[in-house]
Amino acid sequence: MAKIIKRTKRDGSCSYCLRVSNGYDREGRQVLVNRTYTPPPGLTGRKLERELQRQAVEFEQEVRNGLNLDTDMKLDDLLDRWFEQYIDKKCKPKTASEYRYLRPRISAALGHLKVSQIKPSHLMLFYNDLETAGARKDSTYTATTALLELLPRGQRQEMTKAAGIGGRSMTCICAGQGVSRTTAEKVSNAAGLPLSKAFAERAREGGKLNGNTVQHYHRMLSSVFTKAVQWDIVQDNPVKRAEPPKGAAVSVSYLEEADVAKLLAALHDAPPQYSAIVQLGLFTGMRRGEICGLRWSDIDFENSTISVNRTMEYIPHQGLIFTEPKTRASNRTFKVGSNCLDMLKEYQLYQRGQRMKIGTAWTSTVQIENGKTVPNDLLFTRWDGSPLDLNKVTTWFPKFMREHDLPAVTVHSLRHTYASLMIAAHVPIVTVAGRLGHAQTSTTTDIYAEFIKSADAAASDAMDVVFDRIKQKTNA
Repeated sequence: MAKIIKRTKRDGSCSYCLRVSNGYDREGRQVLVNRTYTPPPGLTGRKLERELQRQAVEFEQEVRNGLNLDTDMKLDDLLDRWFEQYIDKKCKPKTASEYRYLRPRISAALGHLKVSQIKPSHLMLFYNDLETAGARKDSTYTATTALLELLPRGQRQEMTKAAGIGGRSMTCICAGQGVSRTTAEKVSNAAGLPLSKAFAERAREGGKLNGNTVQHYHRMLSSVFTKAVQWDIVQDNPVKRAEPPKGAAVSVSYLEEADVAKLLAALHDAPPQYSAIVQLGLFTGMRRGEICGLRWSDIDFENSTISVNRTMEYIPHQGLIFTEPKTRASNRTFKVGSNCLDMLKEYQLYQRGQRMKIGTAWTSTVQIENGKTVPNDLLFTRWDGSPLDLNKVTTWFPKFMREHDLPAVTVHSLRHTYASLMIAAHVPIVTVAGRLGHAQTSTTTDIYAEFIKSADAAASDAMDVVFDRIKQKTNA
């Protein structure tokens, strides 16, 4: 119940402080919210008592529902509410994880300020600080030969448990990828080596955050303040009046047709499972998570279609999970050609053979999106039928490309390659967007603007050839 505190002014008039508890902050301190009520002249006695009780009950209800205009709320407290009441309930786990990764910098720079006092100038100063030298503190640590000698295959799981890290982190270490200092310290301690002997530190060049990264902070703050306005915490969103940072142009890496041919030939040397994943990327342009989330029930061999109904994601502290596709447009069904279907049929036979060898050790059920448990018919799995860690494909692919003297591209580049081949074949951009699962064609045109220009120039040259041939016939 709200507490009512009487305050008498110097002139003898009275006002009342209505005080309500609004939970506890991260330090365990009680958060008290106040509102001042000044009764109109002549309101006294029992009428005043009833009105005070009514005001107190109304104020307490507003606080419970998060509707009160809290001018004393700090940004850190607003962020707590934003995560609890919006992000964790409405957004995908991956999105929530990415926002939590951004929060520490925001809290350090702006968390102590009252929400009602944050101006565009505060935000612009924050953005400028992110783009200055020394803003990055995230050096990475790469395993040395001395450490890798202690991590032969078959013994890595034991070291992973001893260090208290995730399997994905150990995979990155053994693949020569950089990890955080915290992870490096845990592994070096478990291995009995000094940090300097177990890992080599690599500082980020320049120590700056690029414009695209700073834009992520801008979008997060915009969402936070949009909700603050909606919840009646503030009346204005200062982020709308702050100049957003400029993002750098995103480079799109892809394979030329000749390199695609070389890659398809080289895949005969690849593990069958990885070969199938790479070919699906080339034949369909699906995202990595969409490919790893496929079930055989999503493949319709009779109608030559593939349906994308889920995607696999890695969430820190949660591991691998299946969720709904990235957008509504990403939930799609599309036709595939005979090359893709023949490859899938061959791979299906291979998987059945492997499953028979494993026998009862094969995982019979799998939990897919929304916690639903279904018979395990995943296309891509670990040796025992459990979901495949999609990051293993990510780390394997560049190494495979180097070994076969192919361009240094990533698994995601297969998607760009598929798009570039469609555009070069003059497939309508609406169709390209639909097959890629883009919600808007503008996304497609923005990403593949250069491809579209090249295809347009090629079409112009082709028409010149046509009209030259027509003119020759006319003059004949």
